[in-house]
Amino acid sequence: MAIPADVEEFVEKHIKLMISQTETYLPFIRVAFPYSNNIADGVYNLIIGSALSIFINQFAMKMKYPTADDFSEFGKIAIKYRDQVDQFFK
Repeated sequence: MAIPADVEEFVEKHIKLMISQTETYLPFIRVAFPYSNNIADGVYNLIIGSALSIFINQFAMKMKYPTADDFSEFGKIAIKYRDQVDQFFK
């Protein structure tokens, strides 16, 4: 079962917004976490955690529950943005 197109679009827009905000806050992130070994991982996890909440809420608004396949599809959406976040910290 595929994620409904409107849910997928909403999640992707949210991820893109979070990534654009990351770019804006890069100077702060670098100063706030000077001893972190992998800031990119932390930022990526924060973005995807936020997107996961949006994903689940979109299903709840439709009075549905995401299935295991839906979560798998969410993972495929999320991984597309991994390299984009990594690039901020290279």
